[in-house]
Amino acid sequence: MPKELPKNWVETDLLSISSVMTGKKDANFATESGKYNFFTCAFKPLKSDSYSYEGDVLILPGNGINVGEVFYYSGKFEAYQRTYIVSDIKIDSKYLFYHFKRFWREIGSSQQFGSATNYIKIGNFKNYQVQIPPLSEQERIVAKLDDLFARLDKIKASLDKIPVLLKNFRQQVLTQAVTGKLTEEWRKQEGWNLGEWEEVSLIDLVLDKPRNGYSPKGVKFITQVKSLSLGATTSGTFDSTKIKYLDIDPPNKNSHLWLKTGDILIQRSNSLDYVGTSAIYTAEDNEFIYPDIMMKVRVNSKNLNIYVNYALSTSASKVYFQNNASGTAGNMPKINQAIVSNIPINRPPLTEQKEIVNRVESLFAKADAIQKKYEALKAKIEQLPQAILHKAFKGELVSQLKSDGDARDLLKEIEELKKTATKTKKPSKTTKIKKYKTSTTKLSKAAEGEGKYK
Repeated sequence: MPKELPKNWVETDLLSISSVMTGKKDANFATESGKYNFFTCAFKPLKSDSYSYEGDVLILPGNGINVGEVFYYSGKFEAYQRTYIVSDIKIDSKYLFYHFKRFWREIGSSQQFGSATNYIKIGNFKNYQVQIPPLSEQERIVAKLDDLFARLDKIKASLDKIPVLLKNFRQQVLTQAVTGKLTEEWRKQEGWNLGEWEEVSLIDLVLDKPRNGYSPKGVKFITQVKSLSLGATTSGTFDSTKIKYLDIDPPNKNSHLWLKTGDILIQRSNSLDYVGTSAIYTAEDNEFIYPDIMMKVRVNSKNLNIYVNYALSTSASKVYFQNNASGTAGNMPKINQAIVSNIPINRPPLTEQKEIVNRVESLFAKADAIQKKYEALKAKIEQLPQAILHKAFKGELVSQLKSDGDARDLLKEIEELKKTATKTKKPSKTTKIKKYKTSTTKLSKAAEGEGKYK
């Protein structure tokens, strides 16, 4: 938190400007068709048929993986017994929300308890300090942050389209490559004596029938035998970090289990989206064996393994594997040796295969360059929210005006209102979050409309 406060700001503890409570319901209280949001410790709210709370609040998960998150909500809602509610907020509620976005994960939830399940306590809130500017400056900060974060959301939405576009582009390139369209003009220039394309099956292009690997149980210590895990080929490229060690005698050096550089590995069991995914093994000969959930093929000398792998990676091949996969409910779909052997492949002459590979690699290199730029830009944008919030709570995001007054006066006014509220407080079955006002100062600004969640 800031070591030095901006001019006319004041620092106070959270409980002097708000109340903190937990919900009362257990998870079974949720209903699928409920009218009201039911906040648990999950990232997204469930639904309930009734509500116990109403107002402008901050919602904070009290245990589990989402500890450190904070959500702003305005309206009627229900809450889980391990979910914390910051209510009765006597400053601008959105200002406090942004303050939590900046500091809560770093400071407020940094001390967690529990071993099996992490959790926080009410003490985490008691020690939380808030830096408060005059109310008018709070409102300007909130307006500026709302605007900047709305712009960031639009930029992120646009960026999120890039991976999809690149994926579609790569698939279009592969489709054109294996249907002859990518080299159509080249083929005319080279002449028709190159030979004809043939529709063949994978078995016609490889040395031996596809064979499964071997999957004994892995161990947590280093051994002589390293086996690939399914993740080693799920991306469509070989990843040598996705391995496990096997406590077995090394297979015979001539065993089919040992992988050779250039082998094609095909996932014979995975989710429907990934069954049939292939990748070329690029590590050293005899460094790894492969698991039973993969099949291995080795392309013969009349064909290029890269071209064959392109053919196996097209959307048409994916559909073929999906349509022919089998499996009972609850189990991963599987493809067998016959299905893999018989997948149809358009085979061009070897010379044209080489030209196709060169062209695909060139186009993919351009897509990869765009991918790297996208990832670099995305990383920078992901850092922007905290950079903006850092600037906001140093008093540098908006101008400070003499007419704003001093936050110390605001704090005194809040104390007086708390005393008044305590004297007039009446019990209620539904906890309503009050919106504090004076004749000259609006101490809490409700979000437009009801039931807004951020």
